[in-house]
Amino acid sequence: MIPGNGPSGQLEDDESLLNVTVSTVSHIIERAQEAYADMPQGDDSGVDVTERRGAEADFNELALFIDDLNEEERIDLVVLMWVGRGTFGPDELEQARRDASREATHATSEYLLSTPLVAVYLADGLEAFGLEVEAD
Repeated sequence: MIPGNGPSGQLEDDESLLNVTVSTVSHIIERAQEAYADMPQGDDSGVDVTERRGAEADFNELALFIDDLNEEERIDLVVLMWVGRGTFGPDELEQARRDASREATHATSEYLLSTPLVAVYLADGLEAFGLEVEAD
């Protein structure tokens, strides 16, 4: 299931200032967990080619989903990851947004998915804002 965004693109929590829905972030978390779980670890010389292609397909599908989000949503995904890993606090939202916007030099999906702990960081970022990952 691919979640939709609310009419304003904001989280359904009226007090939230994020431009990405909990549903969207939860979908990305779930898909990232699946993609990394399917990714061959260590020496892959004995890994089945089909297994490798399956993991790559998962990453490609997730990358397309992320890159199809609007700019504000993509920026806030980066912000959530940064808050989740402790680079910024939730009270530094505007500064984090400025930095994320300024540092966006390549596809957001490439940046996020090159971080193996992206699912953990996004979940921790939601938690820092008092939000929870939705179960699918």
